[in-house]
Amino acid sequence: MSQPQLARRMTFSTSLVKKVEQGTKPPSPAFVAGAARALGVKVSTLYGTSDNEALDEPSQESAGIADLRSALDAYDDPRPEGGTLALDAVIARLAAASGRILALHHTDVLSELPNLLHHLYVLADEPGRAGESARAALHDAYRMSATVAGRFRQADLAAIASERHIQLAPRTGDSLRIAISAYHRSTRYLQHGDYRRGLRLLDRTRDNIGTGAKDRAVTIQLDLRAAILAARAGDPAEADDYLGEARAVAEEFHPPAVPYYGVDASTTNIVVHWCAAPVENYNSAEAVRRASSVTVSDPHRPERIGHHHIDMARAWMLHGDRGRTLDELNKARAVAPNATRRHPSVAETTRALAVSESRATDSLAEFAQWAGIRL
Repeated sequence: MSQPQLARRMTFSTSLVKKVEQGTKPPSPAFVAGAARALGVKVSTLYGTSDNEALDEPSQESAGIADLRSALDAYDDPRPEGGTLALDAVIARLAAASGRILALHHTDVLSELPNLLHHLYVLADEPGRAGESARAALHDAYRMSATVAGRFRQADLAAIASERHIQLAPRTGDSLRIAISAYHRSTRYLQHGDYRRGLRLLDRTRDNIGTGAKDRAVTIQLDLRAAILAARAGDPAEADDYLGEARAVAEEFHPPAVPYYGVDASTTNIVVHWCAAPVENYNSAEAVRRASSVTVSDPHRPERIGHHHIDMARAWMLHGDRGRTLDELNKARAVAPNATRRHPSVAETTRALAVSESRATDSLAEFAQWAGIRL
């Protein structure tokens, strides 16, 4: 397939295809998804990563993954350890686990989740409101399981947990959880380049949202996801409309930032998306302008802050400032090291940075070695 033929199938310019192939421009996630779709391969194939990273060596992580795999398969044969936990105790432990996930302490959560799942399977069979409340907690536990499995690149395990999360939502007695599951389901469309379908899914699920405080927070979350879907679909004006709606809801109603696990309606998250959206369309000047007008810092959200610096590294690379690019990569490394090391855009940006240099600087070589990137 020639470069012009590939460009037509991807709906990107031939010039951009050439620059990405030459390594002078890092590909956006939309570019990679479009190329994967046109070539009939997985996104992970183009990134050079494995969908499923084996954890063969005995370790706390490998033991935790094995326990989580067994627990997810034990929904019809639960065997909780110790005495039966009350639902309030399970919910409190899930809340603590949520905080540890935000702090990127995934190994700690991995050791906690399997037994909590076993307890919740028993509690979820209770009749009436007690059962609904337990299923709502199980809904959170499934989503946490998907998050943690994904962090350890256990794609099959994350997919199982996500599917359970989606199927359970209508049985929790909380229509907002149906919307939350739709938000997470839209990740599939984001990853595989089916952006308009993802937008239609989010639009349909808004029927489950009312006007309460938690509803407003979920609305913000849906708007932020819709903004990225629209940006990757090639419509920056539509993306900014969604971002404007999210900001307006936050400023007028001040909804709770995290009313559910996996929902982040914080000002920080809105600003991170606002700065990132132009990068999706290779508009580095606008991304840099937006980032220069705000201060993005939140010790309670290292993953979000790290993601912001990764996005800005790509923006500065597109903008032609190699020094600022490496600065942003090192900022991401400082605040969220494991997430930065595993992020595919980091590898692409680092390689593009190396191509643009006549020779790799010591600082770039050191970063690449730390991240396991071969230059």
